Amino acid sequence: MMFSSRLFKLEFSRSFKSLLTWSLSIGFTMAFVIVLYPMVIDIYSAIPAEYQSFLDAFGGVPHNVVEYYATEGVMMLQLFGGIFAALEGYSALNRDDKEKTVECIYQLPYSRSVILTTKLLKVIINVMLFSIIVYLMSLLSFIIIGESFDGVKFLIFNLYNTIMFVVLAILGFALVVFMKPTQKSMGAIAFPFVFYIISVISSVTNNDTLQLLKHITPFTFANPVDILKLGADFEWISFVVFVGLSIVLTILAYWRFQKREFTV
Repeated sequence: MMFSSRLFKLEFSRSFKSLLTWSLSIGFTMAFVIVLYPMVIDIYSAIPAEYQSFLDAFGGVPHNVVEYYATEGVMMLQLFGGIFAALEGYSALNRDDKEKTVECIYQLPYSRSVILTTKLLKVIINVMLFSIIVYLMSLLSFIIIGESFDGVKFLIFNLYNTIMFVVLAILGFALVVFMKPTQKSMGAIAFPFVFYIISVISSVTNNDTLQLLKHITPFTFANPVDILKLGADFEWISFVVFVGLSIVLTILAYWRFQKREFTV
């Protein structure tokens, strides 16, 4: 078998506190943003016309609670959720070296392929649980304030967003395999942040060349304004590029992991 339920339980228990902390922190933040909607909607209507062009670069004035969520809330969700996903993938392997438990883990009666597969599955499940918790807390907040919304569109966006988080987690997971053991986690924090900045630049610029940058960031195929407000076509190029890159890097990570030397 390529999977160990015993090792999975061990890995999941080690990461559960972090998962719960990140999920509830960001979930409550999204809930707080949403429940503010009835109070801030009047503020939007009072914005002077000369500022409308500036707001248009970020999706314009929202006309309902989901559009408001897309322009005001998802920015924090994607940035910090992306960092969580990348750290989740990175720490799945880096943690053993950092905490000096690598000797215990690799003396278990499992092959390296089983260990890597189990850890990767734990990472993917944790990221999906994170997304589900935040989604349910956001959904509950919509219901509490009593605003009507398109539940199908909201669900579709969250599916795309979850895929994007999984991609970032896999990139973080593969990244650590090719780095030195005990390497600090700054790299895992940096690359989702860089991807996010590239996404923002490509969406607000009028320069045709800079707009092409959207194809080199996974945030493009989960762009909240495009999906929830503008109803734009799905960005297949960005989706295929990063899903394909995740698959290729996972295969390379398995190959590299078999040759990796561990420090104890």
